[in-house]
Amino acid sequence: MKRFLILVLAALGLSTVSFADNSSTKVTTSFSNSFIHKMNNKTTFEGIADFLDMSYHQKDVMRYIFSEAQKVMTKESEKGASVKEAAEKAIYFNLGNARQVLSRGQYLKFVGLINLTVYNENNDQLLYE
Repeated sequence: MKRFLILVLAALGLSTVSFADNSSTKVTTSFSNSFIHKMNNKTTFEGIADFLDMSYHQKDVMRYIFSEAQKVMTKESEKGASVKEAAEKAIYFNLGNARQVLSRGQYLKFVGLINLTVYNENNDQLLYE
């Protein structure tokens, strides 16, 4: 439980920093891009891997999935999808592929982490609009 609380606080801190750093674009755009991008960040990835207690093989595959999700988001944006739609497709891509790699317990934790992040994103958007 202590690890989960620390991970949640770290995720909230990272999302707050991304809002402060990117004042030239719309808040929705900066968060959506940073959320998908930060999953590929080494520190963030290691935090997620530690939280989920992933094996070496699982880490390797999940790192690939996260990088492919970023490509999915970019590809959808190029097709003309809104940032929100592109981010949603990337998240579903992550969830669908993670389900094949993680155990049931790990997957449930991962879904909870994604849900919490998306929930916080929506609350932050309401505060900043």
